[in-house]
Amino acid sequence: MKKRLTTGLIAAGLIAGSAALADFPTDDNITFIIPYGPGGGFDTIVRQYAPVMEDILGTTVVPENFEGVGAARGGQAIFRSDPDGYTIGIYNVPGLTVNQVTGRDQGYDIDAVTWIANLAVANYALAVPVDSDIMSVEDLCAMENPAKLSDTGATSTASVTTRITFGILGCEIVDVTGYSGSNAAMIAVISGEVDATIKPITSLTKYLEGDGGSGDLRIILTLTEDQVMDGVPSATDIGHPELAKFTLNRIIGGPPNMPADVLATLEDALRQATESDAITSWAEGAGVNLQFMGAAETDALMDDLKTFYENYKDLVAVQE
Repeated sequence: MKKRLTTGLIAAGLIAGSAALADFPTDDNITFIIPYGPGGGFDTIVRQYAPVMEDILGTTVVPENFEGVGAARGGQAIFRSDPDGYTIGIYNVPGLTVNQVTGRDQGYDIDAVTWIANLAVANYALAVPVDSDIMSVEDLCAMENPAKLSDTGATSTASVTTRITFGILGCEIVDVTGYSGSNAAMIAVISGEVDATIKPITSLTKYLEGDGGSGDLRIILTLTEDQVMDGVPSATDIGHPELAKFTLNRIIGGPPNMPADVLATLEDALRQATESDAITSWAEGAGVNLQFMGAAETDALMDDLKTFYENYKDLVAVQE
């Protein structure tokens, strides 16, 4: 009798578990972790997507900021959550990839994260003061003394991009770090503290001529495969298409071992949100380059980025 009772309880448990899974995601709120404080690019995109996802999924999506330790605290919180789909988050890529290839402890295994989707991609560009005599990368590299470029910190994605880019070009520079944010780093160029900076095109826009920009900066190179600005050479144009691999990705992930059907539900919701009028209108106005990739494609992207940055491990580690 005891054996029959135990078997019955197990069967009931399995049925209950299946029912709980079948209820996803309407039986609980989804926590959407942001590994930075309010107001930044990662925070903004999550808060744009959250209400659209709510409409699609029929449940509440709660953005939650977990700032600290260079985004590691947020990543750890996601990683240690139950793989039931109710905790997901946005990741700074390739910042995390750079940490991985240089052996920096992030408190979790990035290879074990369940990648759900890539939402957007930002390309980088090299900018100088609008009245500078520097008209090209060649001019910058031909300066009497090594050119000075501005960055927030030596481990920031922009700083890593800067060091590898000029390492590939065989051009000696001084990467001046310690600025409080990307905005401060760009202002340092305008004020003449440094000669140039590499930053996302979307960040540079407010200091360019036209479209409401201040006109204080001028872009002399875009780290893109094709020309995206009239009269400005691309990475391909200067003979280094590999520089276009330097991008800032907005990637969504979850804890390890998420069930396939839960993963598929979240992937589809993010896809629908990306294609919605609300998100596309916002992105167009904000200059955000939406580029949706599903789970399999995002997983492949992460492998590709890891291999790419492994090739430049020594350049990445120069200023650590």
